[in-house]
Amino acid sequence: MIGSPPPTCWLKLNVDGTVFGELHKAGVGVILRDEAGKVILAASKVEFEVNKTEAIEMLAIFRALQLCTSMGIHRLIMELDCLMDIQVLNNELVSDAMLTPFVSEIRKVLRVFVECKFQHVYREGNQVAHILARYAWNVENISIWNECYPEFISQAVWLD
Repeated sequence: MIGSPPPTCWLKLNVDGTVFGELHKAGVGVILRDEAGKVILAASKVEFEVNKTEAIEMLAIFRALQLCTSMGIHRLIMELDCLMDIQVLNNELVSDAMLTPFVSEIRKVLRVFVECKFQHVYREGNQVAHILARYAWNVENISIWNECYPEFISQAVWLD
């Protein structure tokens, strides 16, 4: 298993964002799992007029947190492959001006959680979220799979 499951009473959320340059849109992919590795939620969401990789990664974090707050989640470990975003959110690095509005909104949403930790994972450990983000170019708004996942990520889920 590439990733490790979260501790008991925690959930783990892998997040990724990708930009489709010529199409003037981007995609967000998220997958939420429990301590047994069971998929609780998978989602692909399209975002329009986002053309910077740094911006879509922060927007992906924000969208993922929004989904989790609507589900009443209290303890969350969020994994992503963008080390810079993790350093910004862990107050180890100052965000550039373009990302400041995203960071402010994320910090507001974080108040809902009892605890939320941000961890870096290499691309190989974030493959499922990456595939879901790439799939978003087929989505009109958002596709959500509750307590299951789409067939096109089954091999990546199994390998993870």
